[in-house]
Amino acid sequence: MRSRRALEGLAAEWDALAAAHELPMLSHAWVLSCAESLYTEEELHIITVRVSGMLAGVAPLVAKDRAGIRHLELIGASFLYEPSGLLFDTDTTLDVLLRAIVNARRPIALARIPSQSPIGSRLRSVARGVTLVKSGVDTLAVPISSGWSEFMARLSSRQRYDLRRARRRAEESGRVAVRIRSPRPEEVAELFGEFVRVESSGWKARNGSSLAQHDALRRFFLNYATRAAGAGIVRFRFLDVDDRPVAAQLSVEYADRLWVLKVGYDEAWSRCSPGWLLLAEIMRDAFERKLKSYEFLGSDEPWLHRWPTEEREFSTLASYPPTLLGVYGLAADMVGRVQARIAR
Repeated sequence: MRSRRALEGLAAEWDALAAAHELPMLSHAWVLSCAESLYTEEELHIITVRVSGMLAGVAPLVAKDRAGIRHLELIGASFLYEPSGLLFDTDTTLDVLLRAIVNARRPIALARIPSQSPIGSRLRSVARGVTLVKSGVDTLAVPISSGWSEFMARLSSRQRYDLRRARRRAEESGRVAVRIRSPRPEEVAELFGEFVRVESSGWKARNGSSLAQHDALRRFFLNYATRAAGAGIVRFRFLDVDDRPVAAQLSVEYADRLWVLKVGYDEAWSRCSPGWLLLAEIMRDAFERKLKSYEFLGSDEPWLHRWPTEEREFSTLASYPPTLLGVYGLAADMVGRVQARIAR
């Protein structure tokens, strides 16, 4: 499938299939927003499997050139670096889906697949040529299995003190409030603009990673947040001091979990750790409403270990067919990995 219009028409049955996988990056809204914001229609390579007329499997792929070779990769993977996967109702459907991918006779890269998924073992059984599996970048999550007071008691006395001190410092400058918005689609643009302004006020702007500096990513997150608002799952949260936003978070509630997509804070307020204060308040809300977990996404960062967390493990699968394109793609990717190691 290479048509955005055809992709758009799959919304209802796509999300019915995606619900069992409990990953927002496999939702129709996420994939369609990627297709609209990050790729041309010619790059779309979405494979579907139907059983008795019902959608049973989806491979949300795109075709991208790398080292002069067109690879198939998961949509959004090289832009967003978030967990992803394939949609399927049974292992039989997964086998059919993987054979269709392999039959394209292109190098394949499936990045950040949940390690417990059967995709890796099934791909090795159906693929020809060389298939590689390597550990991916893990994410961290805070499991919610107690009340907030019990959870806070598990933190060190130093951590609890640091949070109280940060709160006092913020209150010395004015009235502190947490603003939570679950907007309608037509309200998203204004809130998203406010979020982007906060995010671009600090280190992200200096290192060139803020949304304000990346048009395609900014379009993606705005499109996705607008669609997610239609489903009632998008959340904007701001830490305000005297009605001025000093920290912000964009997240979605999906499968009874809170998934953090983007965070930012105003460095002028770094003395009171506004990002950490906001995170604690949002986490408390998740505990009080008895969600299943608080999912950090992104990558495993040292500062996240301030909290009692558990790992989500991911793998990257690469497959190269026994063709000239496959051999060249394998060689190019191996050289690229060596160069990356040398650079590090």
